[in-house]
Amino acid sequence: MVYAQDDSRFSSGGFVLSLDLELMWGVYGTHSIDSYGRNILGVREAVPALLDLFDTNWLHATWATVGMLMFDNRDELLAALPHRRAQFRNQRDNNYAFIDTVGEDEASDPYHFGLSIVQDIAARSTQELGTHTFSHYYCLEEPLDIPAFTADIDAAIAAFQRLGMRPRSIVFPRNQVTPGALDVCVARGVDVYRGPGPFRVDRPAARAQQSKAQRGLRLANSYVPLCGSAVVDASWRDGIGNVPASRFLRSYAGGSAAGARLQLGLIRREMRQAAQQNRIFHLWFHPHNFGIYTKENISVLSEIVAFSGELRDTFGWPSLTMSEAADAAKKASAQMHGAA
Repeated sequence: MVYAQDDSRFSSGGFVLSLDLELMWGVYGTHSIDSYGRNILGVREAVPALLDLFDTNWLHATWATVGMLMFDNRDELLAALPHRRAQFRNQRDNNYAFIDTVGEDEASDPYHFGLSIVQDIAARSTQELGTHTFSHYYCLEEPLDIPAFTADIDAAIAAFQRLGMRPRSIVFPRNQVTPGALDVCVARGVDVYRGPGPFRVDRPAARAQQSKAQRGLRLANSYVPLCGSAVVDASWRDGIGNVPASRFLRSYAGGSAAGARLQLGLIRREMRQAAQQNRIFHLWFHPHNFGIYTKENISVLSEIVAFSGELRDTFGWPSLTMSEAADAAKKASAQMHGAA
């Protein structure tokens, strides 16, 4: 089955926010605990602050969660590992290679275990827990092994089922979406995904295939709309909903107040455009991006969240989880085809 990226517009609009919850499992390709551990520990301050912000503003969000962190201790994690596992050529892409570094439990190893974080999110009625695969699996890094990916997704679903949940939404690590991986997800009822953004620089690719120029353009485009508008449309086709990314919220770093204001202005303009046109603006980031300069980052996000409330009141532009946005697209698609 082939899933086109240039989906027809069927969606109702809204503000979609998705967060990739990873802890250390999301950064081993580029970082170590020594180099990035402070950001990871800061997640435990950032997540409660984010949840309180969302509760206060009745904001819906999707938390795409790596399955490996959904345990309290090492024994539980080891028992949940799939028998078939990825064997990437670059072993830094393979989180199964780091199992030996894991500690005994969440209390002694807050870098790898995050069951208490997941439980806090699950307790909030406006929040959706989705999957980010079990092992932070990269679908475009060589070699692609569909049976191994299938086993990984089955393990992710099983991790949710231990907690009495089942995920509908998936965010592919590095947004490496492939048709074969989507087929696996649809067959298991994971029927909503975050598609790549609307720009050429957002197209899915293996890390080695992305040039420094592409990465530089993607960075600059976060502050100045060099590639055009990031307003998008959710769609439903072939049994799966695509809720494409609009923009990645780049975190505040010391001394970057001017950059934060520039980015904020761009996001606000595109949110207003989306609300006026009844379309989607889908913002995403990682909680570990807020692991340092947490107050400054929360302050920037608070302005975005407050503005989304103004747009809701003015235009009836709702806050949506990924699943809610996909369901609205499915309903609109059915109505359109029924009227045809």
